[in-house]
Amino acid sequence: MFDKVTKSIRVISAAAVEKANSGHPGMPMGMAEVGTVLFKNFLNISNKQPDWINRDRFVLSAGHGSMLLYSLLHFNGFDISLEDIKQFRQLNSKTAGHPEVDTSLGIDITTGPLGQGFATGVGLALAESYLSDVLGGDIINHYVYGIVSDGDLMEGISFEAAELAGVWKLGKLIYIFDNNNISIDGSVDKVSITNQKNKFESIGWHVLEVDGHNETEIKEAINLSKEEKSKPSLIIAKSTIGKFSPNKQNTSSIHGAPLGADEMELFLSEIKWEGDPFDHDDDIYEYFAEKRREDENRYEQWIHNLNNKLETDESFKILWEQFCSNEVIFPENFEIKNSATRVTGGEYLNLIGSLNKFLIGGSADLAASTKQIVGDENYTSENRSGQNIEFGIREHSMAAIVNGLNLHSELFAYGSTFLVFSDYMRPSIRLASLMEINSSFIFTHDSIYLGEDGPTHQPVEHLMSLRLIPDLDIIRPSNSIEVLYSYRYLFSNTNNPKVLSLSRQNLEYLDFSVEYEEFLNGGYVVSDGDEITIFASGSELNLAFALKKKLSEYSVRIVSVPILNKLNPEKTTHLKNSKLTFTLELGRSVGWTDYIGHITESFSVETFGKSAPKDDLGKFFNFNLESIEQKIRHYLD
Repeated sequence: MFDKVTKSIRVISAAAVEKANSGHPGMPMGMAEVGTVLFKNFLNISNKQPDWINRDRFVLSAGHGSMLLYSLLHFNGFDISLEDIKQFRQLNSKTAGHPEVDTSLGIDITTGPLGQGFATGVGLALAESYLSDVLGGDIINHYVYGIVSDGDLMEGISFEAAELAGVWKLGKLIYIFDNNNISIDGSVDKVSITNQKNKFESIGWHVLEVDGHNETEIKEAINLSKEEKSKPSLIIAKSTIGKFSPNKQNTSSIHGAPLGADEMELFLSEIKWEGDPFDHDDDIYEYFAEKRREDENRYEQWIHNLNNKLETDESFKILWEQFCSNEVIFPENFEIKNSATRVTGGEYLNLIGSLNKFLIGGSADLAASTKQIVGDENYTSENRSGQNIEFGIREHSMAAIVNGLNLHSELFAYGSTFLVFSDYMRPSIRLASLMEINSSFIFTHDSIYLGEDGPTHQPVEHLMSLRLIPDLDIIRPSNSIEVLYSYRYLFSNTNNPKVLSLSRQNLEYLDFSVEYEEFLNGGYVVSDGDEITIFASGSELNLAFALKKKLSEYSVRIVSVPILNKLNPEKTTHLKNSKLTFTLELGRSVGWTDYIGHITESFSVETFGKSAPKDDLGKFFNFNLESIEQKIRHYLD
């Protein structure tokens, strides 16, 4: 029966790619045995309760092989029909070219950019480890399985995340490496000499090697990996890409293109397939149905255990209710200070963390500078309930792991570093937006005013470039009250990621009142006037108030813009009531007109910075009180 099932998976995958005239048939044809073993023998998932928190997670990091996943979900009774399979890669189909997260369909994660699935899966395993310790192993106790490719392992993000998985001893993380030695441009040997077994063993992984087409070897390797509790596992499965395609197997020509009509016919003949490639016997479905019935019973038992624990364990009940609320509790009182927003934010974050056990995150080796530390204890392999995570100097994997933490369940997870290093994180930030998950990215040292570290560390284009990512909110508070509102919004359940941008330099407390709802509008008037309007974000609001004082003979309106990307010209007309409109932001000005309409002049920084004390930088770039006052007066004369 096993051979019959794998034959069906190969045929339906190749046929869907052929019908679409687009896709990657080689990987599904080469990993049919691995996929079948996982779904039949190991994955604890439910097609009736696909969102079950204690289900195993499956990460198809090699997302180009999406038809393997779709075929398996179809045969396992998930809401992917034969018609959906036939609509592979078509507009608005459930079966997109690469998997797009939809837990109702059984798709746990969006993958495609290689390495992302690998690293995000580490975040899923970290979430399991943390929640198992906090809520109890009787409530959270599951595995994260994944299929990774040669290409995944070439990406630097994979090694970053793999090393952390080894440090954290994530024993419930099991990846199967599709070792077919073929990429789009040909043999992997041309570009890689890495001994993956030695590499992964050196960073604390349990490594096994198997024949990727041998059912018994695959089963035994997964069972041995499950017995290894203190190490993540990599099972190196030697496979043949496009297996049973007479002329294309084990070649790059089957990696990313349909077989073609002639080769498809030869392939079907080779495996002795008769009839429509989309017609499959009922016993294929029944083969998997037995495991799914077992999983449904497992789910019912879990529900029974959960209800019993809720009735008998009051402390657990409180924790569970907080967890399920998907809401963050905020401190009622907080002392307002004249501090850099990173300092105020750090103090506030720590207070929030003390009230919320399901807020977790950390820094890429810059906690001492960003001040973004949550809780009093670090997460380690010996203390799995610590809220603060030390990622090391691994910005890219940090962002992907944060995505995994947020994908898992009702956790609120963040990562922090300097704004300039967001460049290392953009692919993961973009995917967070694509997946519509509530990941939080806290960046400090958000302008040239970080000073002496110089242009390599001074962000200039970063704020505007991040604003280009759809559905990503960029928050840049100006004072302590806006900082408090920023964290409130940052950790709200809005189904979109957010960036918080904080200053290095100290800021005077600006005494103005604003309601949270006004803050969420993106911009609001903090000081009224009708001759000049100055829009300012973040630390530059201090400068705007100083300019108003200098221009006291004129009526100056000041508009604080903590979330610029929430504005558009139609919404800002009530904010502008003067002929002269200026903007203040220490970065590129391109894009401001798209948000607020006509601007008389944008005061900005359009070139790379310099290494110097901040006051000297202000003079050099003409971004100081005297220079800007002079320019504004020029327009008034």
